Amino acid sequence: MISYLLQDPAKPVHAMAEGVDQYGQLTKLASTFSHVDNLFYFTYVVCIFFFVLITGVLFYSVVKYRRKTFDQPAVSNRTHNTPLEVVWTVVPLIIVMVMFAWGWKGSLDMTVVPADARQYKALAKQWNWTFFYPNDAVPSSGELWLEVNKPAAFTLESSDVLHAFYMPSMRVKRDVVPGRFQTVWFQPTTEGEFHLFCAEYCGKDHSQMYAKVHVVSADVYRTRPWDTWDDKNPKKGGENLYKSLCASCHTINGTKLTGPTWKDLWGKQEQVVEAGQIKTVTVDEAYVIESIRKPDQKKVVGFEKANMTAFDDKVIDEKRVKGIIEYMKSLSNAGSEKK
Repeated sequence: MISYLLQDPAKPVHAMAEGVDQYGQLTKLASTFSHVDNLFYFTYVVCIFFFVLITGVLFYSVVKYRRKTFDQPAVSNRTHNTPLEVVWTVVPLIIVMVMFAWGWKGSLDMTVVPADARQYKALAKQWNWTFFYPNDAVPSSGELWLEVNKPAAFTLESSDVLHAFYMPSMRVKRDVVPGRFQTVWFQPTTEGEFHLFCAEYCGKDHSQMYAKVHVVSADVYRTRPWDTWDDKNPKKGGENLYKSLCASCHTINGTKLTGPTWKDLWGKQEQVVEAGQIKTVTVDEAYVIESIRKPDQKKVVGFEKANMTAFDDKVIDEKRVKGIIEYMKSLSNAGSEKK
């Protein structure tokens, strides 16, 4: 049921999600793209109508023309009816073409960006989203802030494999193709928190590729709520970055995922593969920075096949790198002792 799908993975809920109607068909519309709902329900009604019609004719024929005795002759030996075949070919064709034209126009509308739209960039990578705001050097990861009743246009980019930008409440979906820029836009009409998913299978942790979308008033938007970094508490900022960017591949409890666990990692002697040679390195500041900027340079033995996205200083700048290091230290006995 769709109400179970539209949840924040960080906060599993077993009750019906807010905004889902009682029939579990569509989430509450939160954008101006009402034509998506209209097409959906048109298709829904057509399916119900023909299901009832065909099933009714089938049951009527089974009862009316059933064989009552073994030697009962066939009611008719006619093998086809040309007018009837033309009707059941032409009528469905017309209906399907209406659906196609309706859907094509709606899909095209989502790519024709209004002149007054605010321009964003969404960067997709295994397995998280990073958002860049217009005329602002500070990006956000795992969370997006938009102004209500203000058209929002997105340039979509993938740094690795095929993804999809899918927001059910806004009625938008657009594939994010590697090596190609895609465009999509919508106008949010309701303040609140909404969901952004990846709708194309993109690897092992595809189901965790989720972002929370905050639609806020113009006054709140002007405060730049995405810039929550606290210079006085870099460890907390590092923890938030871990949750949004790193948790899908690295645990903090000792278990293994795609990458090594961060538990007791700081100060540890690790065996790595560099240029085909196995070497021993110490997990220190230089190694962490190199792993963030050039993750393929030194891969930990046992994780050679893991693919990590390189994060440049536009996504994780110097102070954020230091925040990650402070958080990593807090997870390690060696790091705690040094402090």
